Amino acid sequence: MTYAQENVTTFGIQVRPIVPNKFVGFESVGGENNGFSAQWEPRPSLSFGMVIRWGLTKSISIESGINLLRRNYRVNMLELENGLDATIDYSFIGYELPVQVLFYVPLSDRWWMNGSGGLSIDTYPSNTFSNTSQRIDTVEYDFEQFTARRRWAQIAIQANYGFEYRTKESGYYYLGVTFHRPFGTMANSESVLTYADAIKRNVVELNGTYFTVDLRYFFHEKADLKKAKPKKK
Repeated sequence: MTYAQENVTTFGIQVRPIVPNKFVGFESVGGENNGFSAQWEPRPSLSFGMVIRWGLTKSISIESGINLLRRNYRVNMLELENGLDATIDYSFIGYELPVQVLFYVPLSDRWWMNGSGGLSIDTYPSNTFSNTSQRIDTVEYDFEQFTARRRWAQIAIQANYGFEYRTKESGYYYLGVTFHRPFGTMANSESVLTYADAIKRNVVELNGTYFTVDLRYFFHEKADLKKAKPKKK
């Protein structure tokens, strides 16, 4: 028999490595101003959290939850006039509250294919700042990055595709992928070089789009028989 999710509320946990990918917009961006250039490179990042599913029918569920998202970046800064270069690694933290509709297709007694789509409320609790410095002779050169959220919260679209292996007593195991794209710019990131009486700056926009590989585990739950419709005789 197949193990459907009708009248089942299922809790799960998920881990989603974020893969830098220029095809979805999670790629390097940079700028140059007054001989000072900077390049922002997205690094492998991570999202993890909890998932809740409400089974509506044998083939449709509603899914929600909360995720912590840690986006990692590396800023490479170069100033040709004085032969300077510096690198700063930093992270930008966000939380997501998605709501999606899932559609299931049974492939066998235990294997299911599913696809989903919906919206997410993305929130950014704080800005982030980091710095480093170099001394050449008697001159101190200070490099800084400051990443500021454009707004406290924004809406994003999200789509998933994956496969589940469902057991009768030990829960569900899921492997899939996710595409996530906010509406608008996520943050402005500024690089700054300061020395003597000079200040040089670069500013870029970070869009927040990403692509993940999803690993999930859902705990076994029994159907709510009170919600099950009685069969007609």
